[in-house]
Amino acid sequence: MSSAANRVVMNTALKATLMRDRELGLRLSVVAGGQDLAEAKLIRAGDGNLSARIDDGRFIVTPTRSDKAKLEVDDLFEIEINSHRVPDGASNEVGMHRAIYARFHSVHAVVHAFPEKVLALAADGRAPDPSQLPNGGSVLDRVYWIDDFPPGSRSLAEEVAIGLAQAPALVLAAHGAVTIGATVEQAVLRMIRLERLALVTRGR
Repeated sequence: MSSAANRVVMNTALKATLMRDRELGLRLSVVAGGQDLAEAKLIRAGDGNLSARIDDGRFIVTPTRSDKAKLEVDDLFEIEINSHRVPDGASNEVGMHRAIYARFHSVHAVVHAFPEKVLALAADGRAPDPSQLPNGGSVLDRVYWIDDFPPGSRSLAEEVAIGLAQAPALVLAAHGAVTIGATVEQAVLRMIRLERLALVTRGR
């Protein structure tokens, strides 16, 4: 084999290794994000879902009804963005995550959780107010309200995608909240901040 051919083989192998390492890193980030959300009491054992974009055509997502505090990297499902197929066992909100990634190429992570204070505020028909915290806008500057749609429905997925064009955090009437980010860590931090905002807003 010529030296040029050897370089091609080596470069191909290196790219494959880097891709595997990056995907493993994403899976570890999602696992850590689930642990952080559980520790902050923003999700109960079987509630919520997280995902991370792999590339323009794929993302990984948590299993349905899974304990997010006890996830393993191999528990996550790889999903094609430009497809309607949902693997058995994947989150029933795959459609919502898919719609977000298809519409917003800058989004690399999505968190859907059920923060207690946000839910209590939503029951009063209100959303957290970012202006209530000093420097609140540095992490979360806008919050958008989504009316009641059936969980897992196409109408909810579409409405969420529309809402995220207005704000990086959404309150879903009777169905928790959604935050997005350039990384899993940013999306999780925004969810934590959203719960803090709900506590402050409700206590006004």
